[in-house]
Amino acid sequence: MYCRKCGAEIKETSKFCDNCGCEVVKVKQVSYAEKYNENKKKSKNQAQSNKEQERMMKHKDEKNPYIAASLFATVVAIVLAMFPWNLLGSGIGTSLPMRIAVVVFALLADYHVTKAKQVNNLIFSKYGFRIKSNVVSMVNVLSVFVTIMGMFALFTY
Repeated sequence: MYCRKCGAEIKETSKFCDNCGCEVVKVKQVSYAEKYNENKKKSKNQAQSNKEQERMMKHKDEKNPYIAASLFATVVAIVLAMFPWNLLGSGIGTSLPMRIAVVVFALLADYHVTKAKQVNNLIFSKYGFRIKSNVVSMVNVLSVFVTIMGMFALFTY
């Protein structure tokens, strides 16, 4: 490696030139092929996102009704499982029918999440985009958690 200012040979680990004292600046050299490939990837990703936005605008009336149903069933199951219902009456929150209701709503939420995923996959295969996939993933995690929690509460009676 050589100094950019005076041209003296310097060590790879040096921070300053021994001859002139100039700070050593290491510049990563990128070949034209690497630049070309990087620009090609950027333009391809941008083209894909533009196509996806066009498809979404063209088919903006597509709906997935199972997302709302799964979200509702999950919220109801969480409320039934977490809210201290035993304040309303003796033993209501810990009763077997309440535990069964939690499990039923949790399983209903699991069913609707599965249907929401299926509808999203169908829309993706047809149009190339998914509807609120982040929401579906979040509700899936919550519904599985509530199902496990409800089953644990049901069998530890």
